[in-house]
Amino acid sequence: MVLPLSDVPKTPPLMDAEVEIRRWTEHDYQPAAALITSAYRGHVDSEINDQYRTLSGSLRFLNNIVRFPGCGTFDPEGSFVAVHKRARSLVGLILCSRVRHDVGHVTQVCVLPEYRSRGLGELLIAASAGNLRQRNFSLLSLTVTQANVRAVTLYQRLGFDIKRVFDAFVWEG
Repeated sequence: MVLPLSDVPKTPPLMDAEVEIRRWTEHDYQPAAALITSAYRGHVDSEINDQYRTLSGSLRFLNNIVRFPGCGTFDPEGSFVAVHKRARSLVGLILCSRVRHDVGHVTQVCVLPEYRSRGLGELLIAASAGNLRQRNFSLLSLTVTQANVRAVTLYQRLGFDIKRVFDAFVWEG
């Protein structure tokens, strides 16, 4: 799916009073892996990507995104975390990469189940999209599993268009 950044509203959505959105730092690495594992427990995407199922797998997944340019070059400026203010724990995140000089790609976006339906996914996407737009990016892309209907609905409501549909195969060996 793709979102022309010229279409992104300049006014961000309203913030959840219990949560703050801040830029990604290296200190978020371990908590982010725990967040990914918890957010995808029993989720359709953990059937496709077995790295989501364990903390060590999520750490490998993060390492591949942050350290290696498989999904583009990791862009820490366009990556954000949602932090519960009192507990000081991560409840959501969005990681972005640069796939072309003016195109960002969401490599990961997730929110803990108990924090879903509060607008945090929209806030995270708005943070990344706004940051990229300020830096003269023209487009933001992402991939999403078709069976993840809640996410697809959110992305379409935010203005993402489907550009390509492809099959994902699961190794059951």
